[in-house]
Amino acid sequence: MALSGSTDFALTRDEIIDGAIRIVKGLGGKPITGAKSGQTEAAQAGQSLNMILKHWQALGIGLWLNKEINMPFAYRDGVYSLGSDHASETLVVTEVATAASETDTTLVVDSISGMSTGDAIGIELDDGTMQWTTINGAPSSATITLTAALTDDVAVDNEVMTYTTKSGRPLVITEARLVNDSGTEISLEILNRDEWMSISNKNTNGIPSQIYYDPQLTYGVLYVWPRPNDVASYLKMTARVAIQDFDSATDSADFPQEIYRAAKWNLADEIALEYTGIDVQKLIFVQNRASMFFNQILDFDAETGSLTFEADND
Repeated sequence: MALSGSTDFALTRDEIIDGAIRIVKGLGGKPITGAKSGQTEAAQAGQSLNMILKHWQALGIGLWLNKEINMPFAYRDGVYSLGSDHASETLVVTEVATAASETDTTLVVDSISGMSTGDAIGIELDDGTMQWTTINGAPSSATITLTAALTDDVAVDNEVMTYTTKSGRPLVITEARLVNDSGTEISLEILNRDEWMSISNKNTNGIPSQIYYDPQLTYGVLYVWPRPNDVASYLKMTARVAIQDFDSATDSADFPQEIYRAAKWNLADEIALEYTGIDVQKLIFVQNRASMFFNQILDFDAETGSLTFEADND
């Protein structure tokens, strides 16, 4: 017998829902009076499934949702909107190879690897600011055509940063590093709200050493201190992003295969009381299995690392 050679087992939204509904009907459950079956029943269960997953994320489940996000700086600007400003999970960084002048619409760089037409592009100008526009046409032979003309001269070795897609609003930032123009990464301190508010002069300019993140609802607000005075550096941070919604019947799950079983049984537990004729004793069995699978997921989703104990000299 040959092995399949495949490890890509996957379920759609409605396949998870179908499994949960089979469990509920095995308990004797029937849709409540007046409730429609078929797609409407699945859509109602889909709401519950989304709520379960969002709740799990609030409890800390979701290591696979840790992403590395890059945030280019603006000159002497200490406040950034994550989900709106130029933050991206993929940032291409290179330098200017040939000096360019104000009003030029082309730029020669050290490397065009990873760049495509339509990408956002930031160019460090000689006045110390970063100009943002887009790449107009596929880069060729180290030459980039810009959608908007340069607004100042650009010297050799000035920084150039490009990306394709902005990142969404992170739920939380767990660590952050300052990346300077030589590529060296320096850890930054992440402050809580009280620590941030205790900084008396938030308009100090210099090399960033601390950040504070306020997730808000639509866009997250990132505060950087001191305000960066060098756009050649940028921020690299590990952030937990939101799990993607199940919007339609055929949407794939935005979580690993190991989560499927817990999702199915916890969904069955969640929707069971929306049905009539449920066998209470059997429901207790379902609730126990749902709880067991959830706890197993908590263990599976925990980060591994070394733990060191030191003797107390007192």
